[in-house]
Amino acid sequence: MSEVEARDWLGRHLGVAEAAHLERTAVSVAPTRSLDLVTLLLGWYEHVARMERELDLPDSDRSVWGAHDLIAADSLRDFIARGLELVPEDESRNFLIALNEADSRFLSYTEDDEAGIILRLNGDESQARGWWWRRIPCSGPIRRDLDRFSASF
Repeated sequence: MSEVEARDWLGRHLGVAEAAHLERTAVSVAPTRSLDLVTLLLGWYEHVARMERELDLPDSDRSVWGAHDLIAADSLRDFIARGLELVPEDESRNFLIALNEADSRFLSYTEDDEAGIILRLNGDESQARGWWWRRIPCSGPIRRDLDRFSASF
């Protein structure tokens, strides 16, 4: 998915003024780096879309994502949750609609991670993580990668 396609998707949800306001909401993602809420949502949406597109690809395809890419996606979703705490709900209504659409897409091809594989792989078995940290793809390269890691725990 191109950045243009992702921006078109987001443009169906957010008006120019609302997007500009949310672009001023900075979320710390590293000690010296911040990203705005719009950039984070676009990143989450693109990660969700790519993981879904790759579900039927073989592991031999060297371009497919693995378990650590799911961790990166989950981290993006964490940053969005943190950023939403900075914005009053009435100012983020359309953003939340877009976020719910991306979340629903993610939910559509994932299932409960009953064994807690992704949290163990990330080195954090905390129950304080968002629901997305307890979801793994039902199939595909990421799932097979997680299954391989699970066998080593």
